[in-house]
Amino acid sequence: MRISSSLLMCFWLFSVFTTLANDGLKKKFKLPAGVTAKDIVPNSLIIKYKNISTAATRSVQNNIASGKQKIQFLKHEPVVKLNRIYELPIQKQLALDKVGLNKVYEIEYRSSQSIENVINTLLEQEEVEYAEPRYIYHTSSEPNDPFFQQGTQNHLLRVNAVEAWNIQNAANGQIIAVVDSGADLEHEDLAANIYLNNNDPVNGIDDDGDGYIDNYRGWDFVGASFTNGRPDNNPDIPSDSLDHGMHVAGIASAVANNGIGIASLAKDAKLMILKAGSDDNATAIYRGYEAILYAVNKGVKIINCSWGGPGFSAYGQDVINFAVSNGCLVIAAAGNSAKEGLDYPAAYNGVLAVANVNNSDIKSSSSSYGFDVDIAAPGQNIWSTLNNDTYGTKSGTSMATPLVSSAAALVAAKYPQLSGPAIGEILRLSTDNIYTLSGNSNFVNKLGKGRLNIAKALESTPAIAIRKQNIILQDNSDGVLAGGDTVELAIDLKSILGNVSNLNVTLSTDNPDVTVITSNLVLTQLNQDETKQLGFFKVFLAPRTQENVEVIFKLQYASSNYQDEEFFALRVNLDYLNINENQIATTLTSNGRVGFSAQDAQNGLGFVYQNKNLLYEASLMIGNSTSRISNNARAPQIGRAEEDFLKITRPLKEIDDTNVLVAASTFNDYSSNSPLDVQVINKHYAYKNAPDDKYVIVEYLIKNNSIVPLNGLYVGLFCDWDIDNSEENIVKYRPDKSLAYTYSVNPGNPYTAVKVLNTNASVQFYPMSYQLVGDILEDDSFTRAEKFTSLSSGIFKTELGESLGGLDVMYTMGVGPYNVASKDSIQVAFAFIGGDNLNDIILSADAAQEKFEGLQLFESEPVLKFEVSQNYPNPTKGNTFFDVALPEAGSLFVDLYDITGKKIKQIYGTALMGSGKHTISTTLNDLSAGIYFAEFQYRQTKQVVKLILTN
Repeated sequence: MRISSSLLMCFWLFSVFTTLANDGLKKKFKLPAGVTAKDIVPNSLIIKYKNISTAATRSVQNNIASGKQKIQFLKHEPVVKLNRIYELPIQKQLALDKVGLNKVYEIEYRSSQSIENVINTLLEQEEVEYAEPRYIYHTSSEPNDPFFQQGTQNHLLRVNAVEAWNIQNAANGQIIAVVDSGADLEHEDLAANIYLNNNDPVNGIDDDGDGYIDNYRGWDFVGASFTNGRPDNNPDIPSDSLDHGMHVAGIASAVANNGIGIASLAKDAKLMILKAGSDDNATAIYRGYEAILYAVNKGVKIINCSWGGPGFSAYGQDVINFAVSNGCLVIAAAGNSAKEGLDYPAAYNGVLAVANVNNSDIKSSSSSYGFDVDIAAPGQNIWSTLNNDTYGTKSGTSMATPLVSSAAALVAAKYPQLSGPAIGEILRLSTDNIYTLSGNSNFVNKLGKGRLNIAKALESTPAIAIRKQNIILQDNSDGVLAGGDTVELAIDLKSILGNVSNLNVTLSTDNPDVTVITSNLVLTQLNQDETKQLGFFKVFLAPRTQENVEVIFKLQYASSNYQDEEFFALRVNLDYLNINENQIATTLTSNGRVGFSAQDAQNGLGFVYQNKNLLYEASLMIGNSTSRISNNARAPQIGRAEEDFLKITRPLKEIDDTNVLVAASTFNDYSSNSPLDVQVINKHYAYKNAPDDKYVIVEYLIKNNSIVPLNGLYVGLFCDWDIDNSEENIVKYRPDKSLAYTYSVNPGNPYTAVKVLNTNASVQFYPMSYQLVGDILEDDSFTRAEKFTSLSSGIFKTELGESLGGLDVMYTMGVGPYNVASKDSIQVAFAFIGGDNLNDIILSADAAQEKFEGLQLFESEPVLKFEVSQNYPNPTKGNTFFDVALPEAGSLFVDLYDITGKKIKQIYGTALMGSGKHTISTTLNDLSAGIYFAEFQYRQTKQVVKLILTN
C-alpha cells in the first residue's frame, strides 16, 4: 500500500440485481478522499455488531487484543444506552431494532497501528458489520463582512415572512432541535424561547429516567474538551468564539414582538439546544449523530444541522434512517465548498439539504450545489444573535439552514398531524423558481426545487409528494452497464404526502449517448407512507458512450393534481468485469490491471480469498528499454498512476459453463507518449471445481503491430499485496515453481501467490519496499527507468521482509527477454493464487501449471510467404539480427556481399529449417565499416537486404 497516496471514494446508493454485487465481500477500509487528521477523532471508532451478545463483543475484544497489533479497548459503550431504550415507547424500540442502532458502539482504543489498520483488523472479525472513524464535522459559516450595515433582515422579506404571518402568526411552541456548538441560554432575544425539560429540573437526579442527569435546558454531548471533557447538562457557550450555534439559534427562533433585538420567522418556536462540539474548539462537531438521536427520542420533529464534512458514515446514515422512520425532518447545510457535491449529513438519503442564495436569489459564491440539494434559502450576510446579548452577521449554508427550519416550524404549527418529511416536501414544493435568473444559469436543477417561500407553503399546501427510495438495475453485461446494451430500471417510489392515483412517471436524460426506450410508466395507486416498485424502464446505451461516465437521469411525476421531478445519477459503461466463480473473486479490466481498473484500489473487487481483499495493486508493464515501457503502475508523482493502455473492447464473457468462466478484453498502448505499438488480448480463466478453484489464470496475448521488430521485450506485473497488517508482510520466490508468494508474519492469515506459467523465457522477480533505505521505492516515486529495472534484472532477490519482522512489500514479476517480429505475437500467462498456507499454494500452483499445459491458449499466425526483415540494429557495429518467415520447411543460406558485388562470406546456412518465424544472428566485427548486402536464398527464391556497418 502506498501510504501517502490520496484515495478516491465514490459511494453507490443503488442496489443491483446482478452478480456484480459482491455481497459478503469485505473491502479494505481507506479514509475517504478529502478526509485528513483534522476530520477524525484519534483513537476513537464507531462499530456496529451483526448481533449483540456478551460473548460476541468479548470475542472481538479478545481477538484483537491477542493479535500482534495488540489493540486494547479503553472504552466500549453502546451509543444508545439500554436504560434509555426501556424508557422509549414500543414504536421507537422497534425502530431502533430495525435500523440496528442498538448494535452500535463507541470505542476508544490504544494501539500503535494506524487508524486504517485498526479498522481493517476489526472488519476481519466475523461479528463486526462495520467499523469507521468518529468523524469531526465542521460548522459551515463564512467570516463576517465588516462593511455590512447592521440591523436589516432582508432575508425574512425575501421568503415572504410578512405574508406568512398573516396566515400562521407563530409556531405555537413547536420544538426545533439545534444541533450545533451551543448557545447563550440567557441571551435577551433567546432566553424566552429556550426549551425547558420540566421533567428533569437541576437537582443532581435523573428525574425522568432518560439517562441524562439534569438535562433541563438541553444537553452538552462533549463538554470542555473532546479528549478530556465529559458530557454535561450545560450547553451554554463559555466564549464568543463558540457563537456559531448562537447565530443559528437566533435565525431559527429569536423571540419576536418583545421590543428588542431581531425577529425570527417562527417567532416562538422552542429551541432545544444540543451542544455537539467542545468548549475548546469553535468549529468542530464531534457528536452530532448522538445529538440527533437524542432529539428523535425526545419526540422532536424538526432537527437543524448547520454543519457537515466529507466523511460518509454508515452510522450516520443509520441515525438518519431512524430519524425518518420516526417522522423527523433533518435539515442540513449543503456545505460551503463552492463545488458540486454535498457535505454529510446533507448528502444522506432522507435529509433535506439546503443551499445558500443571496438576497437577489443568486447562488452564493461559496455554496455547495448539486442534484441532491432539495431547497435554497437566503444565507448571505444574515443578521442574528451573538454571545452576551449582542448581534452580528454571518454567511453560509449554516445560516440558510435554520431559516428553513424556522419555516418548517410554522408549517408544523398549522398542520401538527403531518410528519417531518411531509413538512419538508411542502416547503420544497412551494418554492419560487430561481433558475430563470442569469446568475444561476450554470446551476440549473442543482439548487433544489427553488428558493424558500413560506407564505406559499402556508397558503396553498401541496396535497401530494412522491420521492424515489431506490433504483434497481438489470442489464445484459453482468452489471457493467456497457455501451451497446439495453438496461432495465425499476424504481421504488414512496408517497411522503397524500394518496395518488394514476401517477405518470417519465424517465429522461440529456446525455446524447443514452436513449430512454420505455420512458413512461403508470402507477395506478399509491397511498400515503406506502412504497411500491415501478418498472421496468428500458434504456439504451450507445456503443460510443463514454467509459465510466456518470449519466444524470430525470424522473418526472404527474397526476391530475400533482407535478414534480427529481434527479439521480448512474455510472455506466464500466471498464471492468467482476469475476466470482470459485473460492477467488477478482476483476478483469480493459487496461491490463488485475483486480482494480483504476489506481488506488478503485473500480473492482481486488483479489478476494477467505472473504478478504488481499490486493492493493496489480499493474501491467511491457517494455524493452528505460524510455519505452508501456504501463499503468503507480507514477513518479505521488497519488497518480501511468495510464498508457487504451481500451479496444470491454471485458466480455466468452465461456460460462459448469466448469469454467472465460472472459476477455482487448487494449493497446496508444495512450503512451512513446508507444511500443502493441495490441493485447487479456483473458481470465476461472475454474469452478477443485483442485482448480483457488486460482485464476491471467493471460496476455501481445501482438507487435509495428513495422519493426520489438527486441529485448519484457512483460510483467507490479504487485502490491496487503495481507492483514500491510506493514508486516513477507514475500519469497521459489525458483523451482516460478512462484512468488506473500504472507503475513501474523499466523492464521491467508497466503497469496503469482506464478509464471509459460516457460519460453526467463522469469524476472524484483521485490521492493518503500520502508527500506536505498530501495527503488524509498522516495515513494516509481519512474519508468525504475520500472524497467525491476522488470529486467533477473531474480534480484528471493526474499524480502523476513529478517525485519515484515514490511509493506511489493514486487515485479515477469518474463523476458523476447524478440517479437513485426505482426508476430507472444503469450504470457500468470496464475493468481490464494491459499491457507504454503502447501495449499503449491498444490494450486501445480494444478494451474497442469491446466495451462493442457490448454491450446495461443496459436501463432500462419506464415503464407517467404519474408526477411531489415537487420536490426541498423546501422550496426558488428552484432546484428534478421527475422525470417518460412511458409514451409526448407534450406536457407545467407551470403554477405560488399558494395562492389564481391562475396565476402556465408553468414548462415542450413539444409533444413522448419516452417514458421525465426530470428538469426551474425557477427561482423572482422569487417571494415561500409555498406554490405545480405542475400537470403530459400529454395529457389532470393531476397537481398542492405545493411550498414560502422566502427
